[in-house]
Amino acid sequence: MKIGSLLRKELKHLFYSPMAYVVSGIFLLITGWFFTNALFFVGEAELRGMMDVMPLLLMFFMPAITMRSLAEEKKVDTLQILMTLPVKEWEVILSKYIAVVSLFVVTLGFTLFYVFLLYLLGSPDGGMLFGNYLALFLLGCTYISIALFASTITSSQVIAFITGFSIIFVFFVLSRLQMILPVRVQSVVERFSMLSHFDSMLRGVVSLADVFYFICLNLFFLMLSTYMLVRRKG
Repeated sequence: MKIGSLLRKELKHLFYSPMAYVVSGIFLLITGWFFTNALFFVGEAELRGMMDVMPLLLMFFMPAITMRSLAEEKKVDTLQILMTLPVKEWEVILSKYIAVVSLFVVTLGFTLFYVFLLYLLGSPDGGMLFGNYLALFLLGCTYISIALFASTITSSQVIAFITGFSIIFVFFVLSRLQMILPVRVQSVVERFSMLSHFDSMLRGVVSLADVFYFICLNLFFLMLSTYMLVRRKG
C-alpha cells in the first residue's frame, strides 16, 4: 500500500465525516460575520478584520478537525492493523496531514467569495491579498501539524483536542506577551513567535524567512508525530 492509497483512504474518511462539515460550516459562518461586520458596520472593504481573528479561530478549529486522525484509530485498534501492512510510519502521518490540509484548502476556497466582493466594491491590493492568504494557509498548516502530533500521543479525541489546543495556545500567548518581556528577550521571542511571522505577512511583506519558519515548524511536528508512531510500533 503506497502513500497514494493511504491518502485516498484518509480523504474519503475525512470528507465523508459529518464532523468535518459541521466544523467547516461554523468556521465559515464566523469568518463571514467578521467580514460583513467590517464591510457594512465599519465601512472597511478589506480582509484585515477577518484575518486578525484567524489565529484565534484556527486555534479551536484545527484541533477539532484533526483530533480524530490517529486518536480514533488507536481507540478502535485499526491503527495496529494498519501498521502491520507494508507501510512506513512517515507515509501514514503524511497522508493524514495532506488530507486535513486538503479540507482546510477547500474551506479557504469558499472564503474567496469575500475577495470577489472586494473587487466588486473597489480595487484591493492584489499583493496584500496574496500575502494574507499565504499567511493564513501556512498558519493553518502549522496548526494542523501540531494537532496531528497531539493525536499521536493519546487514544482519546478529547485529550487530543486539549493537547493540540494547549500547544498552539502557548505559541499564541508568547506572541501576545512579547511586549511586556525584557527587551533582550523580546527579540528572541519575536524570532520564534508564530504570530510575529504571520502578522508580517499580513502586511503584504512575504519574506523567505517567514515562509521558511512555518515550513520548519511543520516539518518538526510531523517528525515528532512519525517518531511517536515508530516508538509505538517498537
